[in-house]
Amino acid sequence: MRSPLNTMICSLILALSLPTHANAAPTGGQICTKMIADGRGGGLDQAGCLCLHRVSDAVLDDDIKALLFASWYDGTDNMQAIEQLPRQNRVRRQMRTLQRSIEANCG
Repeated sequence: MRSPLNTMICSLILALSLPTHANAAPTGGQICTKMIADGRGGGLDQAGCLCLHRVSDAVLDDDIKALLFASWYDGTDNMQAIEQLPRQNRVRRQMRTLQRSIEANCG
């Protein structure tokens, strides 16, 4: 017979190991669908938006990507937060690379 403490620990471990969709970041498809549905797509269709998302995901560091994708998903203006990230030379370089990569791959 298991002790109540052992059962509680097993339940906690199981609960922590299950995927939590509430805390999971939205996928590129979810981001694009919501942005377009909310009228913030700037004329992009789903395929074009997904191309932008794929290129951004490949080119940008995680901190920049998180702010960019959050703004696409919920419509907040994160440009000030991006401008306050450390090592602004890195940020500007990645944004230029992003622009060139989008032109080459999605245009």
